[in-house]
Amino acid sequence: MMDDVLLEAKSLTLTVGQKKLLQEANFVFFQSGNVVIEGQNGSGKSSLLKEIYFRSHRSEVWKWNGVPQKISYLSHELGLYTSLSLWENLEFFLGEKIARSEKSEELLKKFKLEKRIWDPISTYSRGMKQKSALMRILLSEARILLLDEPYTGLDVESSEILTNELNRISKQKLILLVLHGMVNGLTIRDRIQLGKG
Repeated sequence: MMDDVLLEAKSLTLTVGQKKLLQEANFVFFQSGNVVIEGQNGSGKSSLLKEIYFRSHRSEVWKWNGVPQKISYLSHELGLYTSLSLWENLEFFLGEKIARSEKSEELLKKFKLEKRIWDPISTYSRGMKQKSALMRILLSEARILLLDEPYTGLDVESSEILTNELNRISKQKLILLVLHGMVNGLTIRDRIQLGKG
């Protein structure tokens, strides 16, 4: 149903430098669900996420069904201030109300970060940094979540927690994921296969 469409692009051409990744491509994204973007290295997966984040609100190629929605983006760089504590990062990005919410407390315990919340992010392991960045995204009030390799650095337990959170959130939000491989238990609404480019 067209009423279920949230965002779409018609005749999208995407280039990085001299390399053309997508040519006259069409995309339709619905109101909710986990959508996995697949393709070989260099096919434009990460570039498509960046395109949506930076240009979907101002490019004529992109069309919103209704009012343009807020987007939250997790890239490989994670987007955290490493000199600040996890608490300070959450408060800065999300505000005190969300940082102190029951959901925030729940995720801290699930990810086993509650005892390190006041330590600078620079002292965290790679996995802890990933979980901290995921908290910033998962707690966001954004309507669309863009996640580039969100399982990087996570152990089995943390991966299962993330999968459960994505399945829960995707019932109300659109989540676009670039994944390195298959994820057990992830409920997927759609897959987008990008060519070599």
